Amino acid sequence: MICDNITVKDGVLYFAGQNTVELAKEYGTPLYLLDEDKIREKCRSYKKAFKMHFGPAAQPLYASKANCFKRIYEIMKEEEMGIDVVSSGEIYVALRAGYDLSHAFFHSNNKTDEDIAYAIENGIGYFVADNVEEVKAVEAEAARRGIKQKLLLRLTPGIDPHTYEAVATGKVDSKFGTPIETGQADEIVEFTLRQEHIILEGFHCHVGSQVFGEDIFERAAVVMLEFIAAMRDKYGYTAKVLDLGGGYGVRYTENDPYLDIETKVGQVAASIRETCRRLT
Repeated sequence: MICDNITVKDGVLYFAGQNTVELAKEYGTPLYLLDEDKIREKCRSYKKAFKMHFGPAAQPLYASKANCFKRIYEIMKEEEMGIDVVSSGEIYVALRAGYDLSHAFFHSNNKTDEDIAYAIENGIGYFVADNVEEVKAVEAEAARRGIKQKLLLRLTPGIDPHTYEAVATGKVDSKFGTPIETGQADEIVEFTLRQEHIILEGFHCHVGSQVFGEDIFERAAVVMLEFIAAMRDKYGYTAKVLDLGGGYGVRYTENDPYLDIETKVGQVAASIRETCRRLT
């Protein structure tokens, strides 16, 4: 991996200025080390880019499945980052860290009724629902408590990110989300809008992880915005939230391209503004 916080001195590996041999003696092996300063630096770079190009309401999200433990949620809280969670376990750890779950988005295409109930009981901000069955389950749990629960629908825009097959999730035949191309997305929107205890805040898509493609997120945004406009025209419904999921690639080797986050986010924002002008 290409890192500026790893050095070798007198044959000893140093990580973030720490002698790894001494750390191994103190804590044993295997030992996982994270550079908190580097984590905070990345959070701030994304937040700066989002605020600059999308405005004060925009928020980057930390994907909990990448690394879930108490301290990481404390850092996300301190850096005012949103989070994605995919399990009751991640919700539990976030709560133990004092994280405000109103800023959390609960993903996963196989939530149990117990998962849904636990999330609602602890004030989850948004469910991200993949299918009608999940919408029904959230509606039932919200109705039981006499509340209205915010929810996003996860759609598949039919975008191939040309990344590793295991982390490509935006294609039409993905097991995640409801496809736009087949008309099923239209049907789930109509169904969700009829639920009395769900507030449909908007839509989410996730094209994949480790994305280096020049225009992957721009292409996904165009498809999603065209769908949002179609739902506006057909049902009189205007989405408040568009969540473009996925992750830019980590530079593991010298052959991997360097991505300037501020520039990349700016390109996505420009594409979104142009599309919105066209569809208004």
